[in-house]
Amino acid sequence: MTRSSNLVLNRFELLNQVGSGGQGELFAGRDTESGRKVAVKLQRPRMFESEGHYAEMGEEIRAEGAHTQALASIRGIPQFIASGSYRKQSCIVLEFVDGTVLYDAMIKARPLRIPTAAAIIGQLCEILHLVHERSLVHRDVKPENIILEPDGRVRLIDMGLAIAPGVPTEMGSGTFGYAPPEQWQANPDGVTPQSDIFALGCMLLEMTVMQLPYAGMTGRPDPDCPVLPAERLRLVPAEIRPFALRMVERTPMNRPANVREILRELLPFLPSPGAKPPAKPLTPDPTEYYRN
Repeated sequence: MTRSSNLVLNRFELLNQVGSGGQGELFAGRDTESGRKVAVKLQRPRMFESEGHYAEMGEEIRAEGAHTQALASIRGIPQFIASGSYRKQSCIVLEFVDGTVLYDAMIKARPLRIPTAAAIIGQLCEILHLVHERSLVHRDVKPENIILEPDGRVRLIDMGLAIAPGVPTEMGSGTFGYAPPEQWQANPDGVTPQSDIFALGCMLLEMTVMQLPYAGMTGRPDPDCPVLPAERLRLVPAEIRPFALRMVERTPMNRPANVREILRELLPFLPSPGAKPPAKPLTPDPTEYYRN
């Protein structure tokens, strides 16, 4: 029997650590009431931060929990279970999403065929449409934040950077390689859903031609940096090239108006119900979501 003093929120047993980030550490856990597996994000122990800065870090974790709770009922987002503090560290408890990280799956199989890439982006568009409808922008859409469940369903995780459209930001945010220019520094105008569209475009290019745009954006690219080198640009399938390039326009207003527009563009490439699986499917296979 686990002593309650060692349980997070007197209920959740910590198991193994499965990830970490700037503000917190992610653990697999067990709900002692139901027995089900959960994910526990725990603020990392205080080191040299001032009390004020450490409190702000804790507030960011609580905000992530609030954003996740606001997205309740969206199938593609982990469900919120609880939040609070454990040994003076803020924490949130979420549904544990069992599956394969998209980055790990695709790195072994790139370049992906168009139907497979379309099935991933299409599912993300369905999820993000509902997220954007609830007035949130994810701001960190990337393969490491996407889980493929065994049945091919896509799940979008980590709402830690989510923010309402138009809210001024005081610093850069996101992940180089996927974050759009409007997230590279403080932005008094905030961001819009077009920021997530840029990230989707980066993923689409990465999956199909194995290169992120603008020289991978390991830093801020030069103003004259092309989207892709000419020899790589020629490899982008002609069928998706026009709208894929629109998705990664530097200026937000030049990108598609919303994720529904992207989904409409992808419809011709999505498998129809009852279609055969791809000759070389990704594992798990995201086309299964549309085929079944």
